[in-house]
Amino acid sequence: MGSLGKDLSWQLPGRSTARAAEVERLAWPTEALECWRYSSVDDVDWDRYQGSGVASADALWDRGMEILATFGSFDTIVRIDGGRLVEAGASANGVAVSHVEAAGEFLREEDESLLTLATLLAPGRVELQLDDGVRRVGVITGGSGSDAALWSWLRFVVAPDVQVEVVHVDLLDGSVLHLPIIEIVAGQGSSMVYRHHLDHDRQALSLGYLRFRLAKEARLQIDGASTHQGYSRIRTDGVLQGTRASAIVRVGYVVGTRERVDYRTFITHDAPLTTSNLLYKGVVNGDGASIYTGMITITPLGKGSEAFQTNRNVLLSEEALAWSVPNLDIQISDVKCSHASTVGPIDEEQLFYLASKGFPAEEARRTLARAFFADMGDDFSVEQQRLRRAVDEKWELAE
Repeated sequence: MGSLGKDLSWQLPGRSTARAAEVERLAWPTEALECWRYSSVDDVDWDRYQGSGVASADALWDRGMEILATFGSFDTIVRIDGGRLVEAGASANGVAVSHVEAAGEFLREEDESLLTLATLLAPGRVELQLDDGVRRVGVITGGSGSDAALWSWLRFVVAPDVQVEVVHVDLLDGSVLHLPIIEIVAGQGSSMVYRHHLDHDRQALSLGYLRFRLAKEARLQIDGASTHQGYSRIRTDGVLQGTRASAIVRVGYVVGTRERVDYRTFITHDAPLTTSNLLYKGVVNGDGASIYTGMITITPLGKGSEAFQTNRNVLLSEEALAWSVPNLDIQISDVKCSHASTVGPIDEEQLFYLASKGFPAEEARRTLARAFFADMGDDFSVEQQRLRRAVDEKWELAE
């Protein structure tokens, strides 16, 4: 493996000597590592990304606003371009947005090298402090450029007992390498819904990290939808630190020709009576590919906890691929845990049923593919609509 610092020295002018030294010790990830298995990281041409990002065009922000509008109104909207805060929207009670120059206190020896790199090279941390008075926040992050390397760091801090919904639209334009970090710290008794919508250029390479930490009786719901991408990887590391903390994660994705999604989840129950429920569902067409690997760990402190992990994939073509590897690490008794995964074509019995109702074969297959996300909940309806449109778009492209 080559040194990251050697290849990215052009990014270091103006950085502290300590940060430069930290970058120099890092190494590129490889598929030989368990957390990168099944990926195409060994095929990435890292030397390609020697440019800097450019200011995103108005059309990109207009697209982001159109997506936000499908969710209704917001107390405030925050806009971040290439990792830099460019607009905090109208002021609202209960939300404070700041740009923080910090990195070193968040570095850990066990972190992946790309996570450390993004932490060191991000232009700063955009931090949203969410308190009483704010209910709905919109966030648009954009990145644009040609063979450019971008780093970003976004942190949400939810005060105790606060209930808030954040809708985050994540847009990339052009052949960019993006290493985003998203962090959520939820205070005692708080409740946060975080809705993450990913819409990337097919040339884009996004290798991101989502980390959360939940205090006592905190509740976090993550709803994700990925409809257009090049190669998009999101590693989620969550720790349920407080008694009765709970996390619900629902992610839907549609993958088409020359596209790949890659989800890695590491959820740790480190307190009694905690709960987690993960559901990842995807439709893969053309020569697209999806990857899901997950690990749920219940430590000796997690007595009485419940954890569930499910990944389901429908393959619409002979060239489509999916890997699904859920895992459990249970270190104490008196818990409830399960994991499940499926990978395969559309169910033949369902096709037969629709055929008996007069549906032509191709229309039946398309109808079932669009309906694949129907069981993800009524409050997932906006995400379902976007995913169904993506199924239709990629169906046409695959024909």
